Amino acid sequence: MTHHAWAIAIPAHDEADRIGACLTAIAGQRDIEPEDGTVLVLANNCSDGTARIARGFAHVYVIEHWFDPGAGSAGAARRLAMAQARELVRDDGVLLTTDADTVPDPDWVATMLAAFSDNRVDLVAGRVSANWDEMQHHPAMALEIGALEWRYCNLLPLIEDAIDPLPHNPAPRHAQQCGANIGIRAGMFDAIGGVPDVAVGEDRALIDAVLSRDGGVRHATAPHVVASARVDGRAQGGMATALRDRIAGTYLCDELVIPAALLERRLVLRRQARCAFAKGEFAAWAGSHGVPASAEHVFGAAWAKFLARNSELAAQPLRPCDLPDEIARIEHLLATHDVRDVA
Repeated sequence: MTHHAWAIAIPAHDEADRIGACLTAIAGQRDIEPEDGTVLVLANNCSDGTARIARGFAHVYVIEHWFDPGAGSAGAARRLAMAQARELVRDDGVLLTTDADTVPDPDWVATMLAAFSDNRVDLVAGRVSANWDEMQHHPAMALEIGALEWRYCNLLPLIEDAIDPLPHNPAPRHAQQCGANIGIRAGMFDAIGGVPDVAVGEDRALIDAVLSRDGGVRHATAPHVVASARVDGRAQGGMATALRDRIAGTYLCDELVIPAALLERRLVLRRQARCAFAKGEFAAWAGSHGVPASAEHVFGAAWAKFLARNSELAAQPLRPCDLPDEIARIEHLLATHDVRDVA
C-alpha cells in the first residue's frame, strides 16, 4: 500500500446529500501535488448512498463499517477513521480530518501543511465557519447568542497572549477546537495512541492529549472550512446540538466560555506553574496551592493534573445572558492587565 505525505480522514453517517460537495472541494485543492495525499471516508452505519457517492471520486478510499448499537458515537467514528487513515501515511506525514458536511476552502490542505512547516507544531486547529445560507434562517435569538459567544472567543487569544503567551501559537490565531478542521503529525498521533476513546468531544480530547505531552498546538487562521448550520446533525454534542439548544432556549455556553475572573486566574496560575516547573519547583508550587503534585516529566501533564485536582479552577458554565458582562470584564482586563503582576 502506498504511504502518502498526508491523508484526510472523514467520518460520515448518512451524508449522501452533503459528502459530494465536501469531496468536490477536496478534489479541487490548489497549491498542492494531489498524488502526495489521499482521502479516506469511513461510511459508518449508513443506510443511504454515502459510500457509493464517495467511491465516485478519485484518490478516495471508502470503508463501510457498522458499529454495534450504542457504540457508533461521533468520537468512535473519528477515532476509527483517523486510525485507518494513519495506515496510509508515512511516519513523517500528517493526518488531517474534517466532517462530511463541510466545504473546505480551496487552499485548505496547502495552508494546513504550511502550518506544519514550523517544527514546534504537532497539531493544527483550523477555523470553522457556519454556512450562512443555512444559518440566516435560524431565529434571531439563536444568532444573537452565537454572535456574543463568537465575540467572547475572539478575545481568548488576546488575553492569553497578555498573560501566558505560547511561542508555538503566535498571533494571529483563534480559539476554536473543532474536529471539522484538525491536522496532526503522524508521529504525535502514534505517541498519544490515536484519538482518545470518548463518545463526544473527541476533538478537544485529542488536543488535550497532545498538550499533555508538551506538544505544540497551533490555532492557525488560514486553514478554513465551512460547516453546515443544520439542526438535524449526525453527531450528538456537535454544532447541530448547540444550535437546537439555542433555539429552544436551553443553551449553556461552550466550555471554553467561562467567567472572566476564572479565565484570568487559570492563565495567571499556568504562567506561574510553567516558571516553577522550569526551575524544578513545581511540586512545591502546587503544594502551596493545596494541590498534591505527582512526578511528571513534562509540564503539560503536570499542569493538566493540577487543573483537574483544583476544584477552584473547575469550569463554570455561563448562560447566554451572562455573556455581555463577561465580555466587558475581559475587555477591561485587556486594557488594564500588567503581565509583570504574574511573573
